[in-house]
Amino acid sequence: MSIISLILNIGLVAILLTALIYFFNKKISIIDSFLQNFCGALFIFSGWVKAIDPMGTGFKLEQYFQQFESTFAGTWMKFIAPLFPILEKFSLSFSIFMIVLEIVLGIMLIIGAYRKLTSWLFFGIILFFTALTGYTYLTGYVPDGVNFFDFKN
Repeated sequence: MSIISLILNIGLVAILLTALIYFFNKKISIIDSFLQNFCGALFIFSGWVKAIDPMGTGFKLEQYFQQFESTFAGTWMKFIAPLFPILEKFSLSFSIFMIVLEIVLGIMLIIGAYRKLTSWLFFGIILFFTALTGYTYLTGYVPDGVNFFDFKN
């Protein structure tokens, strides 16, 4: 599956959900509903893919924590470096927590439950994944055996 077909499929699901929701509740904006459903479907799909192999996600988090430790050890923020070996011990638990949070957050976005809490959790998880992606981009760190631009596998 290519990235284009993934986005198109998630967009199609979001359009169908938006039409269904708009049919029952005409008070909500179609654009807001579509964006909400698109993000919800994307989070559910992303969480589901990670749920297939939570240990693999945990191993990747371990690798990130090791890199964060070495990166921060050489900066003025070296006081943070000892935190990462502790986090490394809990990487599998953290992985499972993130997977469950992502799927539950996707469902909460689609059904519109607890809007304020969902918005803040959505913001937090987006910040977390943006920080990981930004770190990967800025440092050139790519975990072993990973090609982020090969979407056909």
